Amino acid sequence: MTTPAHPVSIAPRLDFKPWGGRQLAAWCTPPEGDDALGEVLFTAPEATVTSGEHAGMTLGDLARTAPETWVGTLGLTATAGRTIFPFLVKMIDANADLSIQIHPDDRFAAAANLGTGKTEAWHVLDAQAGSVLYLGLTPEATHDDFVRACQRADGSAAGLLRQIRAEPGMTIVVPAGTPHAIGSGLLIYEIQQPSNVTFRLDDWGRVDLLGEPRELHHDDGFAVLDPMSWPMPIERIILRDSSPRRELLAATRYFALERITFEAGDRTTFPAVESPQVLTCHAGSTLIESGAWTAPLQFGKAMVIPAGIDCVLTATESSCILRGWAPDVAPDQPDPVAVAVASAAALNQLGTAQHDDARPAVTPL
Repeated sequence: MTTPAHPVSIAPRLDFKPWGGRQLAAWCTPPEGDDALGEVLFTAPEATVTSGEHAGMTLGDLARTAPETWVGTLGLTATAGRTIFPFLVKMIDANADLSIQIHPDDRFAAAANLGTGKTEAWHVLDAQAGSVLYLGLTPEATHDDFVRACQRADGSAAGLLRQIRAEPGMTIVVPAGTPHAIGSGLLIYEIQQPSNVTFRLDDWGRVDLLGEPRELHHDDGFAVLDPMSWPMPIERIILRDSSPRRELLAATRYFALERITFEAGDRTTFPAVESPQVLTCHAGSTLIESGAWTAPLQFGKAMVIPAGIDCVLTATESSCILRGWAPDVAPDQPDPVAVAVASAAALNQLGTAQHDDARPAVTPL
């Protein structure tokens, strides 16, 4: 097929969850009357192109048929050669607590024929007072304590997880193997490896309309549990302390995340990289230009820039863009030299380093 030389708009896949709410209605068009929209998945394989010559095709179709454009060489590195879109971008409305869960790493996922592992990063967009994130075991909890609590399936496992107060603007990388849960009252932007594998360990004792609990996955979940994983909020790196303000929020071997804040009239260029780039408009409106091609990117919408294509963004009003891509990062060292000039120590804290000599302190509640 002919490879388009410009970005494309996409319509996300919608996932309805028992813990979902109505906050995501601004980011999509949910069915009338359904108040349990949990996730808007902008780059799911089923996400649909809505502009250009390939309108109506799915992102999964594009990745399979033209991987050089929609996966890229860096994307293929991140997916270990799989011709799938190299990272998943989504929005989460946690109207209630999400299940206590865990994700496999690449090695376990490959051995079980589950595709890639699932390391993810959360960027908190909004948080109600008192909202928390559950991340890793508490200093007092043992592996066996946590296993027994999960087996009771009554929500008591949450008492063995560290609680971090959630604040707007906070970013946390959650490595595969970390027991975790997103607490209620949160609106979160998530970027992750392109996996839908979740091992549910405890669902707070919830049941459906028939009185049946959701399935739990104890055998697999306990097999990948890393009791030494203690993620913490990470400090962003300022790439440009002027308009537009550009801040690197996360950088791992699988994905990188940047936040760009514009005043009206600000312009910035995204050079071509050998990975697709996903721009999600969190506020305001911008104009994207690539050669002679132009298109608006407005609040609540996302656009995919093909690998090898550069573009220019101009803000038509005060705006905020979140940019995700697969960076040029060595497998054992999160050092995205292609995207920032910063110290190795500063860059390392944006990645998945986690096994310190002592468990880090958590934000007091």
